[in-house]
Amino acid sequence: MKKHTIISTDGSWVNAIENEAIPAWAQPKEGEAYVWGASDSIGPAAVVAKRFKVHSKVKKATLFLAVDNYAIVLINGRPVVIDRPQDTLAFYNPGRTFHIEKYLQQGENDIVIAGFNSPSNANRSVGNPAGILARIEIWYH
Repeated sequence: MKKHTIISTDGSWVNAIENEAIPAWAQPKEGEAYVWGASDSIGPAAVVAKRFKVHSKVKKATLFLAVDNYAIVLINGRPVVIDRPQDTLAFYNPGRTFHIEKYLQQGENDIVIAGFNSPSNANRSVGNPAGILARIEIWYH
């Protein structure tokens, strides 16, 4: 029986294209990457998603989220994070951790992350980078 599961953003997520982290951002761990939307890789917003399984009763579960510039996160259709639009550079880059036990269910689960660059009409570029890094960690009983 699994005791610990990690699900991190990478190119396997729906509509995800990996992009390089800049030094100001929280740095990805091995096997994970910042992503942006593959359907519009330089667009001002991106939506990525992942289906994952919860194997048994959850003891603890967290979501680490680092985003340039802000995001909305849904797990199983329920809002976990709804950031207020902002244009402060590096505001959410260091990353934040949320407890997500109450959003998970045994079996299949879905996470959807919408990331937004700032200003809201600004395309992602070398001079105005954007990226989403997410890591779900689940500990089982």
